[in-house]
Amino acid sequence: MTLARLAPLGVAAVVTALVLVAVSLEPYFAGDVNLALVIQSMSPGTGWATAMTGLATAPGKFIVMGAAVGAGYWLKGWPGAVLVIAAIAIEQAGGEASKQIAQRPRPSPELIAVIGRPSGFSFPSTFTTFIAVTFGTVLLLARSSSRPAAGTLVAVSGIVIVLGWGARVALGAHWPSDVVLTTVVCLSWVWAVMRTTGLQGANLPRPAPRG
Repeated sequence: MTLARLAPLGVAAVVTALVLVAVSLEPYFAGDVNLALVIQSMSPGTGWATAMTGLATAPGKFIVMGAAVGAGYWLKGWPGAVLVIAAIAIEQAGGEASKQIAQRPRPSPELIAVIGRPSGFSFPSTFTTFIAVTFGTVLLLARSSSRPAAGTLVAVSGIVIVLGWGARVALGAHWPSDVVLTTVVCLSWVWAVMRTTGLQGANLPRPAPRG
């Protein structure tokens, strides 16, 4: 494998490093507070946000995982399914532990409304990492697929990701920059793997049905 072929992995590594340095230096960015207040003022209560967050906890997360793996297989055959499985496995194993790198504090209730008492650090948002490796990976696979309804998967996945951002901010668990930059880091690696393996370009055939 040539060095040029590995370049996307280098891009993802640089993006990750820059984001980690930035969030470790600033507890929140300029505009985070105002944007969070706008999102909270527009939110129709917090019930929907709590329900949305349930997508990343059992039993809902297992349904999402299965659907994402199935969509990956439908879009790109076994390589697509394996990519989703690998992304989920890495996220489930290291998502929470990765908070220790930047150690960014949670939003302060003195600045915005905070529902409950969110514990731990704020970046990355582990809810968002889960949504990114499931819906986000499906979105990137669908963008490079000519399968019927691939465009619908792109739209639906994108809507879920954005709603997930809004849910975490509405609950005061994360700043807008937490959820957006978490998605950027996750999807930069998914994109890099797809480029490196050639999965982004080709529609790979599924096994022919027997009988």
